[in-house]
Amino acid sequence: MPAPTPGTIIGAYRIDGTIGSGSMGEVYRAVDVGLNRKVAIKLLSEKHRDNPELRARFVREGRAVAAVSHPAVVQVFATGTFDERPYIAMEYLDGVDLGSMVEKGGPLDSATAALAALDAASGLEAAAKAGLIHRDVKPSNLVRLHDGRVKVTDFGLAKPLDPGNEPALTALGVVVGTPDYIAPEQARGDAIDERVDIYALGGTLYFLLTGIPPFRTGKPGEDKYLKVVARHLRNPAPDARTARSSVDADLSALTRRMMEKAPGDRPAYPALTAALTNIVGKLDPSAAPRVAVRDRSRPITLPPPETYADDEPSQSSIAPSDSILAEAGAPSRGLPLWAWLLTALCVGIFLAGVVLYATRKPVGPATPPPASRPEPPGTPAPPAAVIPAPAKPAPITAPAGMLLVRKPDGTPWFFAAERTVTVTQLRQAFPHLGKRAKGASTDDSNVVDVPYTAARSYATANHARLLTEAEWDAATSTPGFVTAVGQFEWVESATKLKNARKPGGSEQRADRGFPDVTFRLAQDLPGPASQGSAAAGLPTK
Repeated sequence: MPAPTPGTIIGAYRIDGTIGSGSMGEVYRAVDVGLNRKVAIKLLSEKHRDNPELRARFVREGRAVAAVSHPAVVQVFATGTFDERPYIAMEYLDGVDLGSMVEKGGPLDSATAALAALDAASGLEAAAKAGLIHRDVKPSNLVRLHDGRVKVTDFGLAKPLDPGNEPALTALGVVVGTPDYIAPEQARGDAIDERVDIYALGGTLYFLLTGIPPFRTGKPGEDKYLKVVARHLRNPAPDARTARSSVDADLSALTRRMMEKAPGDRPAYPALTAALTNIVGKLDPSAAPRVAVRDRSRPITLPPPETYADDEPSQSSIAPSDSILAEAGAPSRGLPLWAWLLTALCVGIFLAGVVLYATRKPVGPATPPPASRPEPPGTPAPPAAVIPAPAKPAPITAPAGMLLVRKPDGTPWFFAAERTVTVTQLRQAFPHLGKRAKGASTDDSNVVDVPYTAARSYATANHARLLTEAEWDAATSTPGFVTAVGQFEWVESATKLKNARKPGGSEQRADRGFPDVTFRLAQDLPGPASQGSAAAGLPTK
């Protein structure tokens, strides 16, 4: 199939144009048809269609970025398959990468470079807390938006800190990453952790300040791949002030500490962000409100200077907020006078209304109060009745990998899996069925050719069920619900024939060999809120 052209529909998105291409795939500008917002679609390159390792790495990139929720990391909206190639739908960044910015406009001043590094360090720290190493931090993977914020992008080489049962796509002794910013232990193929990203960020900061990578000489014969890598292994980190005397001394010293050969000698993320915050506050006092907002949203605890804060990484979910947006446009002083006057006026009107309400006269004919026996002097007044406030319903949180589907009136309905069951998932539960799954180029592909009864058995084993016809139709309009192109899905049916659904219609299917039919799981809401298939008289187990 030719490359997508403007107007092509990929999942919930309409292609508008091309942004660029890289080693892994092409990036397209698109529009979310349902939400009417710009997105970027990254599609695996046609030449990698039959490469299982690159397909798996591409899919892992989408999962990696989706696991990180932070204002300084590009946001992933959905993943799916188009033309038998995986794609990632992500946030559209209206800006320029720092590599292109320096190449066109020259080195950055110390304040701008320090603020960019602070944003990047914050995003990389969030990724590390989510259990991810970027492994390819460089200027071209840091995008500066028009409001000055910087976001980390391109997690194509990201690696879990604790891979668990996930098969490794690279092994010890295999070098990945960009040679201009590669950490010594990464160049040697040793075991690595998040400190390789701190080293690469230090090299990136050196480039932003000087306009050249840290171990380049400018002579083509001396700047070949192996020679540059050898300098990373042997030579001490260069001083940015030697190449450019206007560079701030503290910032240059911090850059060299970030590029120490021994990982334990580099500053950990808390110490690094604290140092960058102090430097930004010194060089650009007008950026103080932005730094203050950052500190309030994520308190910094400094480790003892003689130790490295290598706490075991844990899964974290940092809720997206508008703090960065506030940071970019926050004034450097308090509210203007007119705002204080307007606030005082509103408070005065409110108090006047309270007084008028408390002293209002009753409407209608006056009725004398009933005679009552006078209380003895000194008798305390009875306590006023306390009317408890209505309890707020507990928020509904969807299980991992599932979406909350609502009824047309907005009422929570049930949970539906974001995507269909994969070959790997089915093999883990039913090895004999997983072996007969057809049409799958990788273990992460949608499972197909599974009988309806087996699909229901798999759902029951996972304490879930299949979707009903009505639920499936509602789920397809839920953001994040990924449908496989050209494939049907098994759904519960009240008839003897089994339904297989796909966008745009349905078919009655007999329960025998259909290589284009897959399935996904659904779960009812907990407690009385559940109004899923049980309410329709269909089995839930």
